[in-house]
Amino acid sequence: MSTGAASVLAWTGAATTVVAGLSLLGTGLLAQSRAATAADLASLAGADAAAVAHAEPCAVVSEAVARNGARLLDCERQGEDVLVTVEVDAAPLPAVTARSRAGPAPEELP
Repeated sequence: MSTGAASVLAWTGAATTVVAGLSLLGTGLLAQSRAATAADLASLAGADAAAVAHAEPCAVVSEAVARNGARLLDCERQGEDVLVTVEVDAAPLPAVTARSRAGPAPEELP
């Protein structure tokens, strides 16, 4: 094998490694964004359900999470606030989780 061919092979290997690394980074960032969006939308749906005295705001949360392609890990109602934790698959990386809280607006804004 000549030096030119070895050099091309080395650069090709390095470029492939960089592209694979960027692909994994993109997969992780996309999964984190999906998880955050699912958690935010679900907590808002739950808070809205709680505001209209829905008996089970976490049932509404569960439906919102499923519609956004995530898994509900936890739903908790604290007073008028709804706290949600969701998980999104990020294969081949580990699953990504996100949390969100929603509730009524503060009565007095600074």
